[in-house]
Amino acid sequence: MMTSIEGEVETQLLNAITTAGVTGVNFYGADRNEPKLLPYVFADVEISSEDIAPFTGVFSCTATIQYRSRADTSSNQSFDNKFASILQALYTDPNLAEQMSTASTDLTFYIANVRQVNPLVTSASRTWSKDIIMDLKVTAK
Repeated sequence: MMTSIEGEVETQLLNAITTAGVTGVNFYGADRNEPKLLPYVFADVEISSEDIAPFTGVFSCTATIQYRSRADTSSNQSFDNKFASILQALYTDPNLAEQMSTASTDLTFYIANVRQVNPLVTSASRTWSKDIIMDLKVTAK
């Protein structure tokens, strides 16, 4: 039984990345409020709206997948290589929405598209950081 639509989408996004063979990072969903061990991938999903009409159960969601690593222990090249493997995991055959629908017992995914990638270097904490912003449409099975 799923705890929430947001939590299940986060779980399926992180599973897609691990299924693609991404290793060497810690994985966290938005339910993790404590400090996170670097390097990490963090998924956070919010429901934006209910589509078509109220009470249809089809939801538009926005997901942010954050990848963070320490700049003093990871070169820019190795950070970029790991990020490329994370991003590549979201481009699958079958497509990501179909892959996550098959893997989830609770949700059907209609759309799972990358909207943008945001690079960032946080100098105060010497952290490499990139975010992947995604748009998704889902409904409960």
